[in-house]
Amino acid sequence: MTGSAPGGGRFTRQQRLLTPRQFQAVFRRGRRQRFGALEVITLHNDTGWPRLGLVIPKRQVRLAVDRNRLKRWIREAFRHHQLRLPAADMVVRVHGAALTHDQVDAAFERLCGGSS
Repeated sequence: MTGSAPGGGRFTRQQRLLTPRQFQAVFRRGRRQRFGALEVITLHNDTGWPRLGLVIPKRQVRLAVDRNRLKRWIREAFRHHQLRLPAADMVVRVHGAALTHDQVDAAFERLCGGSS
């Protein structure tokens, strides 16, 4: 799959931010947007497809089951919208546990340029 855009509804290794250096670049130079309890920081990349990193602190979401649920919802929304997202590295940071699946999906719809 080297050199081609990942997709097909999967969340592959090529679509993830993996190293601390990648996260630091987005945090330092990225553009921040708030969608309620979600903050999305984006930075244009040269890969040709979007990549995702997640930050869900224990301090904000105490229970592991809730953190894992949020991760699933965010990855699902990313997969669902990935073909319409810009070629950018994005870090999604959660600032509170009171999120619904619809709020997560609406945030990604707005990132795609939709009007949710």
